[in-house]
Amino acid sequence: MSTNKEEIKSRARTVVLVFSIVFLIVLGKIIYLQQVKKEALKNAVKNIQSQEQILYATRGNIYAADGLSLLATSVPTYEVLINPSKAKKKVYDANIDSLCIQLSHYFKDKTVAEYRTFIDNGRKNNRQYLKLVNKEIKHNEKLIVQKFPLFRSYKEGGYFDRHEVRFLPLQNLASRTIGKMHPKYTRKGAFGLEASFENYLKGKDGKGFYQHLAGGYDKPVDTDTDINAEPGKDIVTTLDINFQDIAESALKQQVEKMNARFGSVVVMEIASGHVKAIANLTRKTENSQTLYIEDNNYAVREGTDPGSTFKLATMAAILEHSDLDLNAHAVNCVGVIKHGKRDFVCDKTHGELTVQGVFENSCNLGIYALLKKTFGLDNLDEFYAYLDRFGLTKSTNFQLKGENIPVIKNSKSKSTSGTTLPWMSIGYETRLSPLQMLTFYNAVVNQGRRVQPIIVKQIRSGAKIEQTIEADIVDRAFISAKTHKKLVTLMEGVVLHGTASGINNGMCRVAGKTGTAQKSTNNYASGKYYTSFIGYFPANKPRYSCAVVIDEPQGINQHGSDVSAPVFKNIAEKIFAYDISLHPRYIVKSNVNKLQNFQNAGLSEDQNRIAKNFGLPTLPANQKGFMQPKVGENKTVTWQRKRPEESLDQLRGLSLKDALPILENKGYRVSYLGSGRVKEVIKKDARNVDLLLTYN
Repeated sequence: MSTNKEEIKSRARTVVLVFSIVFLIVLGKIIYLQQVKKEALKNAVKNIQSQEQILYATRGNIYAADGLSLLATSVPTYEVLINPSKAKKKVYDANIDSLCIQLSHYFKDKTVAEYRTFIDNGRKNNRQYLKLVNKEIKHNEKLIVQKFPLFRSYKEGGYFDRHEVRFLPLQNLASRTIGKMHPKYTRKGAFGLEASFENYLKGKDGKGFYQHLAGGYDKPVDTDTDINAEPGKDIVTTLDINFQDIAESALKQQVEKMNARFGSVVVMEIASGHVKAIANLTRKTENSQTLYIEDNNYAVREGTDPGSTFKLATMAAILEHSDLDLNAHAVNCVGVIKHGKRDFVCDKTHGELTVQGVFENSCNLGIYALLKKTFGLDNLDEFYAYLDRFGLTKSTNFQLKGENIPVIKNSKSKSTSGTTLPWMSIGYETRLSPLQMLTFYNAVVNQGRRVQPIIVKQIRSGAKIEQTIEADIVDRAFISAKTHKKLVTLMEGVVLHGTASGINNGMCRVAGKTGTAQKSTNNYASGKYYTSFIGYFPANKPRYSCAVVIDEPQGINQHGSDVSAPVFKNIAEKIFAYDISLHPRYIVKSNVNKLQNFQNAGLSEDQNRIAKNFGLPTLPANQKGFMQPKVGENKTVTWQRKRPEESLDQLRGLSLKDALPILENKGYRVSYLGSGRVKEVIKKDARNVDLLLTYN
């Protein structure tokens, strides 16, 4: 009996020991999993759990001024994927060889055998995500691939993962202005319109639940519960793609010819402030080759001494302050004078000049003399007050980011000195961008009314216009009508017989001002210049203003008249040829002239229909029968009655359609030769008439 008890106790101890060991093992495993494998287990759970993910919104489009031409858009690209474990064995075995053959032949990146091995291994290892091609394909390629075996249905395993990339349909045209996406934050604009209008273009992202599968693919769980993304708004710019092409081509030709450091062009519509073109080119050297690329928006961001184009502002202040006669004597230019201890230099010895001659010849000494006479050389703040009134001390509030506030000195500025006023009057000791200078010129031409330059005019959702943007226009003119007239005369004179007389040719008359600023490098270095021409066209009926700047041109001729003015003229001529609304209208005169050569008779109903189409006076309502137009003095049109039923001679000028029934009603047998209208009537006998027809 005792033996049995001992055996039972022994077995109980063994069981307790075994359970204790198992407990310790389980406890140790739990501790191991909690402490050592914690992160790995969490990641494993994530792989099978549903997670909330962002559904990215489609970015809005950027359009040219016509609202149709795309400047930037988002296009889909696709990853070619397969879940090799999804298809049933019978379907897989029947289609895998054909799939591998078509993939190999189409993409030419793997052999048929390599594709077969790759997919078979994925199926063997129960993979749910295989990337078949190492590149993303376009939509037209997707349409082809989705006809391949195992891709015709999602149940067969083949599928596509959709992404979006930004695409510029016109390639490099206005590329800096349009902008690009951020290289790091790929769904955010880095610069240009893409960055400046980010809040409109980006849209509103949504949310959805996805199951993360082995291999990295996320499978949607329940699309009914998704919060859909709202696509971004489209923006319609003021850019004209033809103007842009004209500006870029003209600028590129000149900066390459002059081996310049950079060049920039802005074209703006005077009345509306719409920027029609912005071109910027920078010289770069790559692999010992010189290239010109758009990598900086100099038109908006580059502030510098504008040089002699600033003289328009100086003359505006002088004329407003003193009402000088343009024909009044201004200076005897001797080439150089002393201002304190510094030389104040003119590029030529001009001799005796009138006020108008000073501006037309860009005479520094003449500006100096007029400034001294009008303001004195120590009254900087009074001169500054005019510049402030002209808007030159403020930014333009342009829609593109990056514009700097102009630098215009007054007596409180830290760097103001005794040389500031005279040097500032000829375009030095200042900092203004080409766009800021153009805005001032544009305002002068616009009768002294300042117009904000804008580059985006509409925000749209599809075809619906959400917002219309118009330029801010200051109704109150900053110059008098008398000063406006004088300034226009001065700018026209620069081209007619001044520093820009070399561009006084062609179909389109232009006006403006040349500029040549010595570059400021350690007290203005010799040999480096910033050249410019700012003006407007057509001169007789201004429609567009334009600024051209070319920095550090190389060669013999480095003045604005030789470098920038020809680019301005080239652009003006081509825009004039393209924009037929600029051409003189000769329609009415042309139609009247046609009547002088084709003064044919016809029924009043027909003549009235023709007259309406040509915009000519119609017949009185009571005038019936055959009528003939006559052109009198001053191109006036009168109507005369013809009576072909009374005389065969009256048939001349009638069409065969009108003449034939008249003759047949009189009992004549008619034969005719030719086509058109009756030129000659030949009566052969009492019963027969021949008609000779011709166009006249």
